[in-house]
Amino acid sequence: MAMRDLFSEIIASISHSKTRFLLTGLSTAWGIFLLIVLLGTGNGILNGISNAWLNEDDNVVTLEPSTTMLPFEGLPAGRSIPITETDGRALREAFPDNVLDYVPELDRNVIVSYRNKYAETDIAGFYPGYEAVRNNVILAGRNINEADITGRRKTCLVSTNLCKRIFPADEPRDIVGRTISVGDVAFKVVGVYKPAKSYNVSRTLIAPFSTVRSLYFENDDISKLSITVAGLNTEAENRAFVEKVRAHLAAMKQFSPVDKKAVTITNTYDLALYIGSLFKTINLFLWIVGLSTLVAGIVGVSNIMLITVRERTRELAVRKAVGAPRRSIIRLVLTESVMVTVFFGYVGMLLGIGVIKLADLIVSASVDPNASGAGSSVFLNPGVDISIVLGATLIMILAGLLAGYMPAKKAVSIKLVEALAANE
Repeated sequence: MAMRDLFSEIIASISHSKTRFLLTGLSTAWGIFLLIVLLGTGNGILNGISNAWLNEDDNVVTLEPSTTMLPFEGLPAGRSIPITETDGRALREAFPDNVLDYVPELDRNVIVSYRNKYAETDIAGFYPGYEAVRNNVILAGRNINEADITGRRKTCLVSTNLCKRIFPADEPRDIVGRTISVGDVAFKVVGVYKPAKSYNVSRTLIAPFSTVRSLYFENDDISKLSITVAGLNTEAENRAFVEKVRAHLAAMKQFSPVDKKAVTITNTYDLALYIGSLFKTINLFLWIVGLSTLVAGIVGVSNIMLITVRERTRELAVRKAVGAPRRSIIRLVLTESVMVTVFFGYVGMLLGIGVIKLADLIVSASVDPNASGAGSSVFLNPGVDISIVLGATLIMILAGLLAGYMPAKKAVSIKLVEALAANE
């Protein structure tokens, strides 16, 4: 049978029972639609998570002081282990191939006010160059400079979210130059910034390191030490480096190298691994839900094909009687099944992509361009890769073949006598 004749016959068969094929095809369209929407939405949410928490160039190991959980060489558990700037220099000297630089940080909880507006926040003391670990975007004014450090100036940068609390109606450029109260100390605003990553506290006030130390700290301890690292490209390399750092600090500060509570060490590489694992788990769940819905559509198409074969019992039996090969009958039934499945599948796919694009436009229009972190990127670049589209196409073809298998098998088993008796 020529392909042209084959398609003409299939179209005629579908036209004979349009309503039934339409209703059945809609179940297939719904299955693919749901699969595409689920995967696209999942991608959008996970892209938002990645954008809010990760940076492709980030490879930062952060150390924070903590308390020992194990005794060591006669020293009791429960000792506080401090972190200082000296530790940063020591680590850079100990691991010159991996440690690029270090960024000390001082943090203190404060109350900030401007006129009759108040907000609880953190003041973070940094040296110039802290951007290596904070990824802030300056919207107005300037950043911390060396003159601020040497002069212990009471200058600060205010985040966009803190601005919403104490400068609710003002533009960033209008805020620069104003004086705010941090506790009972007056600070001059020299810049307004937008935190690029949501792991930055969204309302943090940034000030010169020397100023924060002179106001709030009485010793050389720091709140956090971030070191930027290189040459660590695998999970094993990152884990090994963290253990070397722990062992080095243990030798310096006299605590057990197996005491992981003595110093809190976090690595952005571990965060990337966690998000990657989360992505795979959610994607697997979405595929299971989408495919389960698609199976319902496949069953519907299979049922329709069985009804079609039953209605055409006499015709198919006569075909066999006059010498039509089995494969031509099987090809007829399978081709019709695949055509219905693929056609309605692509209808569902296009509708799903359209819904995702519409949702992206709505979310993008509702997001404040000055918002930071997760608030600005909960739903980012949703959609499906071409590999998923091709995979969905393959699934639809296989689904059509599967839906048509039993009807095709029944069609080639029809005998003329049974067909005539069935239609009397």
